[in-house]
Amino acid sequence: MKFALIGAGLSGIRAASLLIDLGHEVTVFEKSRGLGGRLANRRTAWGKLDIGAQYFTARDPDFQKQVELWLQASAVQVWDFSPHCVEQGKLIPSPDETVRYTGSPLMNQLVYCSSNGLAVNFQCAVTAVEKLRKGWRLFTSGGEVFSDFDWLIVSSPAEQSRTLLENCSDVMTGVPEAVHQPCWAVGLATRGEIPEGVQGIFGDGTVHWASRLSSRPGFIKAPDIDDVWMLHFSPEWSEQQGKETPVDIGQTGLEWLQKIMDTELDKSTEYRHYWRYANIKPVTFDKSYLLDEYQRLAVIGAWCAGGRVEGAWLSAQRCIEDLIRLR
Repeated sequence: MKFALIGAGLSGIRAASLLIDLGHEVTVFEKSRGLGGRLANRRTAWGKLDIGAQYFTARDPDFQKQVELWLQASAVQVWDFSPHCVEQGKLIPSPDETVRYTGSPLMNQLVYCSSNGLAVNFQCAVTAVEKLRKGWRLFTSGGEVFSDFDWLIVSSPAEQSRTLLENCSDVMTGVPEAVHQPCWAVGLATRGEIPEGVQGIFGDGTVHWASRLSSRPGFIKAPDIDDVWMLHFSPEWSEQQGKETPVDIGQTGLEWLQKIMDTELDKSTEYRHYWRYANIKPVTFDKSYLLDEYQRLAVIGAWCAGGRVEGAWLSAQRCIEDLIRLR
């Protein structure tokens, strides 16, 4: 059968690779220039930055088996550190027993190692879909039309999936209008002395999480800087500011970091990114994917299954397993 799959994040590529292994024909449509979705990164002169998910955990037994395979293939590595947290403006140790993994060398390696043999149309935004007797037809922002797909699988954020599918299926009926909250992400290259043990920080109402990327295994930074940080501002703060905020996000992040570290830091340079669909609100579904069997349509993604990296993988895995049973 012929499958059209929208979105080349982890859930989309996992679903596509499973279908390819089963002998189906899969065409992936991705609006950006590369794979990864929220596992995206940016290459700068001062380091390669994971700007989305900074690490992932594994709780589900099936996903744990996948992580073991990734470890054997050197696609992931353990980030072994004891986190800190911010309480009443002070930085304190907050050790736990959680095993945290990162992609190797970057988080999007989880996607790339599953993408062999896939036909991906990059910078190809699907703006409309139509269900015909002969199958699904897709229309892109560039004026292209792709037709005759037996199945359509959409792995876009919930809000985008709703807009795309509202005229051809009621599969999104039970999904809240707003599933996501935004996140301002700021990468900072700094000079200044920081205690070696401070590598990951659970923050406060301003910055929700801070990664000391330069402490991660295998990270290569420019020689003229001491550290590279990725700060994820809280959903509430990011939503209040919005994408067009006049606030200097980079300076705000630097001042926050200096305050909790109780030290002066020199900012060498910065990178900023606004994630419109970053954080998942508390949403619970009966299954980790949505299915319209009559229309031959499925909707998958991390947002269907709790929002974590593991959820993205499980959403695709469970969906394809059940599609096989329907045949």
